[in-house]
Amino acid sequence: MTALVKLYPARFRREFGDEIALAYHEATRGAGRRARIREGLDVTGHALRMRLGLGSAGRRGRLVAAVAPFAAAAVGGSAVWWAGLMLPGATASWPPAEVALPYMLLMATHFATLLGAALALSGRWSAGGWTAVAGCAATAVTEAMRMGGGVELVLFFRTPLLLAALAVALCPADLRPQPRVRTTAGLAAVMVWTALLAGVLTVGPLPDGSFGGLRFAVPAAAGLALAGRPAFAGLRTAPAVLLAALPLLVLGAPFWTRDPYTGPLAVVLLLVAAAAVSLRRRRGRRPLDGV
Repeated sequence: MTALVKLYPARFRREFGDEIALAYHEATRGAGRRARIREGLDVTGHALRMRLGLGSAGRRGRLVAAVAPFAAAAVGGSAVWWAGLMLPGATASWPPAEVALPYMLLMATHFATLLGAALALSGRWSAGGWTAVAGCAATAVTEAMRMGGGVELVLFFRTPLLLAALAVALCPADLRPQPRVRTTAGLAAVMVWTALLAGVLTVGPLPDGSFGGLRFAVPAAAGLALAGRPAFAGLRTAPAVLLAALPLLVLGAPFWTRDPYTGPLAVVLLLVAAAAVSLRRRRGRRPLDGV
C-alpha cells in the first residue's frame, strides 16, 4: 500500500496518506485477490487524477468525463480494426511459427483491449479502463518486439490509442455514467456478444477500402449504443463535443482518410453539432424578458 500512497502529490500524501492507507486496509481486510486488485486500481486512478487535476469539480475533469464513453467506443473499434489487419500474418500457412507468433500475440492484445472497452461501457469503468490500458501497453511492447525496435514508429501509431484508453481509466469516479448492465449475467452476455462481433468482423471476408472500414465503424457504433443516451447528454458545451469526437476521428483515420469526401464531411458535421450545442447553451442562459 505504501507504493500506492506514493502516487499521490506530496502535499496530499502528508495530509491524508494515513487515512488512505487505513481505508484501503479496511476495504481489503479478508477480501480476495480480485477485490484487492479492484481497490488498488481505484486508488491508482484517484492518485493519477489528483496529479493531473482531473477532479470532478474542475473543468478538465468534466471534459474527460464527457469524452470517456466516446473514447471507449473508439478504442474498441480501433482494436477490432487492428486485429483484422494482423489476421493474415497470424493465419498464413507459409511463414514459420516464430514469424506468425507475434501476429497472434498482437491479435490477443487487441482482443483484450476490446474487452476492456466493452467492460467500461457496461459500467465497470475502473476495471474496463485499466484492462484497455494494459492491452494497449502490451500491444505496443509486442509491436516493438516484432519490429526489432522502431520505437518511434510504434509510439506514433500506439500513443493515440493509449491516450484514449487512459481517458477511460481516469474518468472521475463520481462523473461516470451509471452502469447500464447491472447483473453478472447481463455483463457475461455483453462480453459474449462483443467476442462474437469481433470474431465475425475480424475473420469475415471484408474487402479492403470502404468496406474494410466496417471493422472500425461497426464496433464503435455498437459501443456508442451500449453507452446510450447518457453519453450524449454529457456533451453540453462545444469543447466537449469537439473533444468527444476527437478519439473517433483520430483512431478512425486509417480508413476514413482513404475517401476524399468522408473526412471533410465528418469535420463539417462535427462543427455544425458543436455550433448547435453552443447556441442551445447560450439560449438556455438568456434571461427572461422583464426579469
